[in-house]
Amino acid sequence: MNTKYQNIIVSGDVGTGTSTLAKGLAEKLGWQFFSAGDFFRAYHKNHNIPLWDKSSIPDEVDKKIDQEIFEKLQTKKEIVVDSHYSAWFARNLPSNFRILLVCDKEVATKRILARQHTHKETPREIEERRHQLRAKFKKLYSNDNYENPKFFNLVLDTGKNNIPQTIELALEGLNKNRASTE
Repeated sequence: MNTKYQNIIVSGDVGTGTSTLAKGLAEKLGWQFFSAGDFFRAYHKNHNIPLWDKSSIPDEVDKKIDQEIFEKLQTKKEIVVDSHYSAWFARNLPSNFRILLVCDKEVATKRILARQHTHKETPREIEERRHQLRAKFKKLYSNDNYENPKFFNLVLDTGKNNIPQTIELALEGLNKNRASTE
Protein backbone atom coordinates (compact mmCIF):
# COMPACT_ATOMS: atom_id res chain seq x y z
CA MET A 1 0.00 0.00 0.00
CA ASN A 2 1.35 3.39 -0.98
CA THR A 3 0.74 5.80 1.88
CA LYS A 4 1.99 9.20 3.01
CA TYR A 5 2.43 7.80 6.50
CA GLN A 6 5.82 6.51 7.60
CA ASN A 7 4.51 4.51 10.53
CA ILE A 8 1.35 3.33 12.28
CA ILE A 9 0.68 3.49 16.01
CA VAL A 10 -2.01 1.34 17.58
CA SER A 11 -3.14 2.32 21.08
CA GLY A 12 -6.00 1.41 23.36
CA ASP A 13 -6.88 0.12 26.78
CA VAL A 14 -5.82 -3.37 27.85
CA GLY A 15 -7.78 -6.10 26.10
CA THR A 16 -8.93 -3.97 23.17
CA GLY A 17 -6.76 -5.87 20.68
CA THR A 18 -3.87 -3.51 20.07
CA SER A 19 -1.26 -6.25 19.71
CA THR A 20 -3.49 -8.30 17.44
CA LEU A 21 -4.23 -5.37 15.15
CA ALA A 22 -0.66 -4.07 15.10
CA LYS A 23 0.71 -7.52 14.22
CA GLY A 24 -1.97 -7.99 11.56
CA LEU A 25 -1.23 -4.61 9.95
CA ALA A 26 2.52 -5.23 10.01
CA GLU A 27 2.01 -8.58 8.32
CA LYS A 28 -0.37 -7.20 5.66
CA LEU A 29 1.88 -4.24 4.88
CA GLY A 30 5.19 -6.08 5.20
CA TRP A 31 6.29 -3.60 7.87
CA GLN A 32 8.21 -4.20 11.10
CA PHE A 33 6.20 -4.77 14.29
CA PHE A 34 7.25 -3.31 17.63
CA SER A 35 5.41 -3.76 20.92
CA ALA A 36 6.01 -1.80 24.12
CA GLY A 37 3.74 -4.34 25.82
CA ASP A 38 6.04 -7.24 24.90
CA PHE A 39 8.95 -5.43 26.53
CA PHE A 40 7.02 -4.64 29.69
CA ARG A 41 5.51 -8.14 30.01
CA ALA A 42 9.04 -9.57 29.84
CA TYR A 43 10.27 -6.97 32.35
CA HIS A 44 7.49 -7.90 34.77
CA LYS A 45 8.27 -11.59 34.41
CA ASN A 46 12.06 -11.19 34.70
CA HIS A 47 11.72 -9.05 37.82
CA ASN A 48 8.92 -11.14 39.37
CA ILE A 49 6.51 -8.20 39.35
CA PRO A 50 2.78 -8.88 38.90
CA LEU A 51 1.58 -7.53 35.55
CA TRP A 52 -0.91 -5.21 37.22
CA ASP A 53 1.84 -3.55 39.28
CA LYS A 54 3.02 -0.81 36.91
CA SER A 55 4.15 1.28 39.90
CA SER A 56 6.97 -1.19 40.63
CA ILE A 57 8.64 -0.45 37.30
CA PRO A 58 11.25 2.27 37.84
CA ASP A 59 10.20 5.55 36.23
CA GLU A 60 13.53 5.66 34.39
CA VAL A 61 12.71 2.38 32.63
CA ASP A 62 9.32 3.70 31.47
CA LYS A 63 10.86 6.94 30.24
CA LYS A 64 13.69 5.15 28.44
CA ILE A 65 11.34 2.84 26.53
CA ASP A 66 8.93 5.67 25.70
CA GLN A 67 11.82 7.82 24.44
CA GLU A 68 13.20 4.96 22.33
CA ILE A 69 9.80 4.43 20.71
CA PHE A 70 9.37 8.16 20.07
CA GLU A 71 12.82 8.32 18.43
CA LYS A 72 11.90 5.35 16.21
CA LEU A 73 8.70 7.11 15.17
CA GLN A 74 10.71 10.16 14.15
CA THR A 75 13.53 8.41 12.34
CA LYS A 76 12.32 5.02 11.08
CA LYS A 77 9.86 4.13 8.36
CA GLU A 78 7.41 1.29 7.93
CA ILE A 79 6.99 0.22 11.54
CA VAL A 80 3.76 -0.59 13.32
CA VAL A 81 3.94 0.21 17.02
CA ASP A 82 1.69 -1.25 19.69
CA SER A 83 1.89 1.10 22.68
CA HIS A 84 -0.43 2.71 25.20
CA TYR A 85 1.23 6.13 25.19
CA SER A 86 2.96 6.49 21.81
CA ALA A 87 0.10 8.13 19.95
CA TRP A 88 0.11 10.89 22.55
CA PHE A 89 3.85 11.39 22.08
CA ALA A 90 3.43 11.38 18.28
CA ARG A 91 0.37 13.64 18.28
CA ASN A 92 2.36 16.34 16.46
CA LEU A 93 4.08 13.99 14.01
CA PRO A 94 1.84 14.02 10.92
CA SER A 95 3.84 11.22 9.29
CA ASN A 96 2.46 8.73 11.82
CA PHE A 97 -1.04 7.28 11.45
CA ARG A 98 -2.56 6.86 14.90
CA ILE A 99 -5.31 4.30 15.59
CA LEU A 100 -7.25 4.11 18.85
CA LEU A 101 -8.99 0.86 19.71
CA VAL A 102 -11.96 0.92 22.05
CA CYS A 103 -14.06 -1.92 23.37
CA ASP A 104 -16.61 -2.57 26.08
CA LYS A 105 -14.63 -3.09 29.30
CA GLU A 106 -16.37 -6.39 30.11
CA VAL A 107 -15.58 -7.78 26.66
CA ALA A 108 -11.95 -6.65 26.98
CA THR A 109 -11.68 -8.22 30.43
CA LYS A 110 -13.06 -11.55 29.13
CA ARG A 111 -10.46 -11.51 26.35
CA ILE A 112 -7.66 -11.03 28.85
CA LEU A 113 -8.96 -13.80 31.11
CA ALA A 114 -9.04 -16.18 28.12
CA ARG A 115 -5.42 -15.53 27.11
CA GLN A 116 -3.14 -18.53 27.12
CA HIS A 117 0.10 -16.87 26.00
CA THR A 118 0.77 -14.40 28.79
CA HIS A 119 0.33 -13.78 32.51
CA LYS A 120 -2.82 -15.00 34.19
CA GLU A 121 -4.80 -12.21 35.83
CA THR A 122 -7.94 -11.83 37.85
CA PRO A 123 -10.60 -9.24 36.98
CA ARG A 124 -9.46 -7.15 39.97
CA GLU A 125 -5.83 -7.25 38.75
CA ILE A 126 -6.90 -6.25 35.24
CA GLU A 127 -8.76 -3.25 36.62
CA GLU A 128 -5.77 -2.34 38.78
CA ARG A 129 -3.50 -2.54 35.72
CA ARG A 130 -5.81 -0.13 33.87
CA HIS A 131 -5.70 2.25 36.82
CA GLN A 132 -1.92 2.06 37.21
CA LEU A 133 -1.26 2.67 33.49
CA ARG A 134 -3.19 5.93 33.73
CA ALA A 135 -1.58 6.90 37.05
CA LYS A 136 1.94 6.28 35.70
CA PHE A 137 1.27 8.38 32.60
CA LYS A 138 -0.08 11.22 34.74
CA LYS A 139 2.90 10.99 37.10
CA LEU A 140 5.51 10.96 34.33
CA TYR A 141 4.04 13.05 31.55
CA SER A 142 0.72 14.83 31.65
CA ASN A 143 -2.81 15.15 32.97
CA ASP A 144 -3.98 14.58 29.38
CA ASN A 145 -6.04 11.52 28.57
CA TYR A 146 -3.62 9.72 26.25
CA GLU A 147 -6.63 7.87 24.76
CA ASN A 148 -8.47 11.07 23.81
CA PRO A 149 -9.78 10.56 20.25
CA LYS A 150 -8.46 14.01 19.27
CA PHE A 151 -4.95 12.51 19.21
CA PHE A 152 -5.93 9.86 16.65
CA ASN A 153 -6.62 9.60 12.92
CA LEU A 154 -8.97 6.66 13.36
CA VAL A 155 -11.02 5.14 16.20
CA LEU A 156 -12.23 1.54 15.91
CA ASP A 157 -14.52 -0.43 18.24
CA THR A 158 -13.08 -3.95 18.32
CA GLY A 159 -16.10 -5.29 20.16
CA LYS A 160 -18.17 -4.89 17.00
CA ASN A 161 -15.86 -6.59 14.50
CA ASN A 162 -13.75 -9.73 14.31
CA ILE A 163 -9.99 -9.59 13.74
CA PRO A 164 -10.01 -9.69 9.89
CA GLN A 165 -12.75 -7.03 9.81
CA THR A 166 -10.81 -4.79 12.17
CA ILE A 167 -7.66 -5.11 10.05
CA GLU A 168 -9.63 -4.24 6.92
CA LEU A 169 -11.26 -1.24 8.60
CA ALA A 170 -7.84 -0.01 9.71
CA LEU A 171 -6.44 -0.38 6.18
CA GLU A 172 -9.50 1.38 4.73
CA GLY A 173 -9.04 4.21 7.24
CA LEU A 174 -5.39 4.51 6.35
CA ASN A 175 -6.20 4.56 2.64
CA LYS A 176 -9.12 6.99 3.04
CA ASN A 177 -7.05 9.32 5.16
CA ARG A 178 -4.30 9.20 2.55
CA ALA A 179 -6.68 9.92 -0.30
CA SER A 180 -8.44 12.79 1.47
CA THR A 181 -5.17 14.58 2.27
CA GLU A 182 -3.52 14.39 -1.16
